[in-house]
This record gives sequence, structure tokens and C-alpha cells, in this order.
Amino acid sequence: MVARKKTVKVKDPTTGKELELVPEKVWTLAPRGRKGVKIGLFKSPETGKYFRAKVPDNYPVS
Repeated sequence: MVARKKTVKVKDPTTGKELELVPEKVWTLAPRGRKGVKIGLFKSPETGKYFRAKVPDNYPVS
């Protein structure tokens, strides 16, 4: 069974709009020995440019 990805509400820096997008990739960014944050890679639907944004801590890592 394939897990369906959830949408995340992010602000598109290329257009300045609030959008609900599904990240293409998610990873944890953490300094050594400390709790980190989860970062997602998103693609702007209008401009096609990629950008990164924070995703919720309970989002699954891909």
C-alpha cells in the first residue's frame, strides 16, 4: 500500500501567494547533537521554480 502524501500550507517566494502543495522531497536538517527541523522541496506551480520551506515535525521523511 502506498502512503498518500499530505499537502502543506506554504508561502511561494516567487509569487508571494499562500499555497497548499505536496513536497517532492522531505529531509531533516539538524546540527550535530540537537533536534532539527524538517525541510521540504516544493515546486511553484506558476513559475516552475523550486524552493524550500519548513514542514510540520510530524510529516513523514521521504
